[in-house]
Amino acid sequence: MEDGDETVLGLWQRFRTLSIEKYKDIYARLGVHFDVYSGESQVGEGMERAMKMLEDSDMLVEDKGAKLIDLTKYKLDKAMVQKTDGTTLYLTRDIGAAIERYDTYNFDKIIYVVSSQQDHHLKQLFKTIDLIELPYANRFQHINYGLVQGMSTRKGTVVFLEDMLTDSKEKMHEVMRANEDKYKDVVDPEHTAAVLGMSAIVIQDLSAKRIKNYEFDWARILNFEGDTGPYIQYQHTRMCSLERKAHVGINPNADVSLLTEDVTREIINMISQYPDVLASSFKTLEPCNVVQYLLKLSRAVS
Repeated sequence: MEDGDETVLGLWQRFRTLSIEKYKDIYARLGVHFDVYSGESQVGEGMERAMKMLEDSDMLVEDKGAKLIDLTKYKLDKAMVQKTDGTTLYLTRDIGAAIERYDTYNFDKIIYVVSSQQDHHLKQLFKTIDLIELPYANRFQHINYGLVQGMSTRKGTVVFLEDMLTDSKEKMHEVMRANEDKYKDVVDPEHTAAVLGMSAIVIQDLSAKRIKNYEFDWARILNFEGDTGPYIQYQHTRMCSLERKAHVGINPNADVSLLTEDVTREIINMISQYPDVLASSFKTLEPCNVVQYLLKLSRAVS
C-alpha cells in the first residue's frame, strides 16, 4: 500500500467500502450517525511530515536499520516508528493523522475513544506530539473504556454487535409472548422487541464507569426489574399511559402548592437536577451519570 501498488490499493478500497457500509447499517440501528469515516490507512503526506519533524527534533534512534523514539526517561519505553524495510507503524501514522486532522478541522479538542488496552500507545503518541512541539499538543485527550467479558462463544469466536442486537430482539420477543393477553395489545411487536432489546444492551453497557470491565449476562440484561434498559422503558410507558388517561398536557398555570407529599417534592427536586447531570456527564465524559440518574428517577416515580 505504501508503495502505491494499484492491485493492493484496489482490494483495500473494496474492503474499506464494504466495511463502512456495514458500519453505517449497524450504527443506524442504534440511532447513531457519523459525519466522516476516516482511518489511519488513509493518512497521506502527514506521515512524511511526521517523520521530518521527528528527525528535526533529533528524536530518532537507529537500531539495526529500524528507526525508534526513545521515551524511556518518560517511562514509556522505546517506540518504533519505521521498520527496517521502510514501512511505517501505527504510531507514525497516528502522528501524521493528528497533523492532517488539525489542518482539516482546526480543532479545539480531539478525543480518542479507544479501549484501555491501548493506554500505553496513546501515552506514547501524546508525549511524542508534545516533544515535537506541535502548537496544539495540549488539545489531545484519550477516553478509555474497559472490556465486555464473556462475549466469545465456546468455539472462541467473537460475538458481533449486529448479532447481539438481533439476539436481544428475539429474546425480548420471547419474553413478550409469555404474556398472551398483553401481547395482543402490542401494535407492532417486532419494533417493540427491537427497541427493548437495544435498550437492554445500551443501558447494560453504559450503567457503570466506562473503565470498568463487566460480565455480559443475558438473564440480567433482559430483566424487567432492577437496573436495566427494559425497566426504564417500562416506567416510561407507565408515564405515557397516565398522561393519556388524564387527557391533559403540560399546564404552565398548575397550582404547585397542592403538591404537598414528600415523594412528590422528592421527584420535583430530582427532575430539577437534570441539567446538572448533563453538565457533569459532558465534563467527565461519563455516560453512566445520565444512566444512573434515569434509573434513580424511574425508581422514585415507581
